[in-house]
Amino acid sequence: MLSPRRWLQALRRVILVGLTLITVLLFSPAMAATSVVAQFFPLPTPEGSSEILPVDVERRGTLESAGVQLDGQVLFRIASPMVVNRAEVGTQMPVEVRARQIESNLQRLFPDRGATSAQLDPETLQVVIEPIDNYPVLFVRDAGLAEARVLLTVTNTDAQYHATSETLLAEQWQSILDQELRQALMLRQPEVMQQQLMTTVQVLAATLGLTLVLWLIRLQLGRYQNRLYQRKAAESALFEAHHQTRNNASAPDQTSPLGQGAYYHFQLERQLHGVRLVRWLLFWGTASLWALATAYSLNLFPQTRQFARTIVLAPVVILFTWFVVGLIDKLIDLGVDRFIQKFAKGQPLTSTNLQRINTIAQVIKGVKMVVVYIVGLIWVLQWLNLIPGSVLALGTLVALVISFAAQNLVKDLVNGFLILIEDQFRIGDVVIIGDIDGFVENLNLRITQLRNPQGQLITLPNSSITHVRNLTRHWSRATLDFEVAYNTDINRALAVVRETADQMAQDPQWQPLILDTHEFFGVQQISHTGIVIQIWIKTIPLKQWLVSMEFRRRVKIAFDQHHIQIGAPRQIWLQEDPQALGPAQQQFYSSSGD
Repeated sequence: MLSPRRWLQALRRVILVGLTLITVLLFSPAMAATSVVAQFFPLPTPEGSSEILPVDVERRGTLESAGVQLDGQVLFRIASPMVVNRAEVGTQMPVEVRARQIESNLQRLFPDRGATSAQLDPETLQVVIEPIDNYPVLFVRDAGLAEARVLLTVTNTDAQYHATSETLLAEQWQSILDQELRQALMLRQPEVMQQQLMTTVQVLAATLGLTLVLWLIRLQLGRYQNRLYQRKAAESALFEAHHQTRNNASAPDQTSPLGQGAYYHFQLERQLHGVRLVRWLLFWGTASLWALATAYSLNLFPQTRQFARTIVLAPVVILFTWFVVGLIDKLIDLGVDRFIQKFAKGQPLTSTNLQRINTIAQVIKGVKMVVVYIVGLIWVLQWLNLIPGSVLALGTLVALVISFAAQNLVKDLVNGFLILIEDQFRIGDVVIIGDIDGFVENLNLRITQLRNPQGQLITLPNSSITHVRNLTRHWSRATLDFEVAYNTDINRALAVVRETADQMAQDPQWQPLILDTHEFFGVQQISHTGIVIQIWIKTIPLKQWLVSMEFRRRVKIAFDQHHIQIGAPRQIWLQEDPQALGPAQQQFYSSSGD
């Protein structure tokens, strides 16, 4: 069994290996870096274009192809010459435009319910080929149609893309269209639609019943989990009480009551993880059940099949990936708990050691969780074609190394990156972070440094920044209060303050700094000390303090010129008429006056 010192030494070796690997990746020779970049991010070829292609458009040499869909299913792919600049197509027709036109021709064969146009009969429908201008053209004929309708024309580009002749390709597409159109018409028959609706109701009813059963099981497991939590809390309190009564006695062995309590504590922890895992599986089982039932129901109807495959499939895949990643995360948690329990058997079971073991377990679980979810995220992005497939291995390796190297550093970097992306504050802003205020003197991905009014430089890790108040973003405000005496003519005092603000706003020296003086102005408070007049002055960032000091100076001068007194505490003595007082009271007031 590894001792704690050897275990920490092994952990340090892992960190050193990770840092070494990062250094090799970052500071490799220029030639190797160039080859790596060229491998993972190839430059566009001269014959191609760096323009992002539309969805479902593929480029092969000088040809572009797109799929023709019917009821959410791709029937075949058509081709057109490459369009270099889709903003200026000229006489060219992009392949996606041609594909949408063919799909429109197919959809016009299925009028909406209640339409007056003729309904096609799947028994009499025929797809035929007729040559026009030496090109095979596919038509659809039916007894309900007055004349044949054009579906598409097979071009030389189509034949070149599929490496066959135009005639053979037309025959292949004729067979596909004949079969798919008949099936689409059959699915749109009233009796079939009614059967599909009944099937949907049955599926949803069965899903609702299974959901109720799973919910009841999960509820019972939740109650059992609460009981386990209570037992764990009681065992922890009992273990702590036993440990305190020993008062630094020798460490308990595994057969002592204290040692048995510690191992029982770990067994409860394993049971809790098992219960949480089962409840988690039940939750995801319910979510997956509804997702599959919804996708199946939407896939029954040809009108919603496209929605089922394009809108439902992606969330289902994302949820399934989330489920798999979460399952792996939970199973690794169980493995870590088993490893920690074996590791604890060779250690003295003191409160300090238990806290240290729990800390090690939390660190391992935190690093593991970051690695697992990053790998899952990269896989989903690669499946959605948002990143190249070759980035998957590199991203997984880098995420693994960084996660093992420094978990707190990753938190600092992520939070610092979000601060920069969201532009919460910049160097030069005055901010309040928690109970610390100051001037932002330095900012990077890891730390933020503030210079407070006392001149002290305060360094904060970005992971600790959760609440920021920015005092200088876009504009600032000076809030000024002036208290005048209670018996002052309030209208004259307001006029003096307003005139002083307008004069300062028009002063060439201060006009560039002041944005507005009419946001808020008036009597803010009346008290025994006087009347408070408040005014808001909007300024450019960082200039509110200079404007405040100059405005107070000007108001003081204006008050002196207009003989306006500032507020002061007032005391009023009330004395009754001496003639109405008795002899004892008159003697009291006489002695008080002396």
